[in-house]
Amino acid sequence: MVPIFNDNPLLPNIVELRALHQSYGAVRVIENFELLVEDKPDQGQFIVLMGMSGCGKSTILRYIAGLQKPSSGIVKVKDEFVGNQNRVSMVFQQYSSLPWL
Repeated sequence: MVPIFNDNPLLPNIVELRALHQSYGAVRVIENFELLVEDKPDQGQFIVLMGMSGCGKSTILRYIAGLQKPSSGIVKVKDEFVGNQNRVSMVFQQYSSLPWL
């Protein structure tokens, strides 16, 4: 495991995921996933999650939005643990609220 750290402790990390694991029964979907998005003032950032269908990209986004909790691991947004409140907006790939529209 590569240690994650912030080079500038005065700036909060935007997103920090540490040692994430997700299992559904005996099936391991995500194992030891780590991600750090640091604040880069006046630089701007564009972060991309890429991977094959079914590899866990949407699951990672649901963790960050607070819509799902991992089986184990740490999820922080702006150096605060993500709880049940939605602090991040998410647009779903398929219609999820009004299927008739």
